Amino acid sequence: MGIGTILIGLALFIIVVLLIVLPLLEQRSPAVEPLSRRWLLQAERDSTIRNIRELDLDYRTRKLNEDDYKVLREAQVQRGAQILRELDALVESDSVDAAIEAEVLALRDSPESCPRCGTLAKLGDQFCAHCGQPLRADAAIPHAGSECQ
Repeated sequence: MGIGTILIGLALFIIVVLLIVLPLLEQRSPAVEPLSRRWLLQAERDSTIRNIRELDLDYRTRKLNEDDYKVLREAQVQRGAQILRELDALVESDSVDAAIEAEVLALRDSPESCPRCGTLAKLGDQFCAHCGQPLRADAAIPHAGSECQ
């Protein structure tokens, strides 16, 4: 065997090892996104509703006696009410987050300070409270000669 054959064999061996090892070393994000709390609660709500309907059917077809039916149905209704309260809390927190985001956007769009004196402007101000400088280009500037008589 010649030295060239050994080098070619060694190069092929290194390439094969790299092709096998490199995918194992990569850090990948999970293929499936973790389920949100809202999605899990909605799935559990649907399951609870289905369970209540099945209990009602079993009671009507006399597969359950009245005492067992009342106990099982009450437990499912309680769990359903708890799930709905948790879903409502998520909706409220989402609406609070949306209100905060809207306020932040409004503050970003408003002038932060007067270009002349640097006084901080309040939301909705058209003129500086300190020096009277217009804060927006569309703010009306009173003319000196147009005063009322």
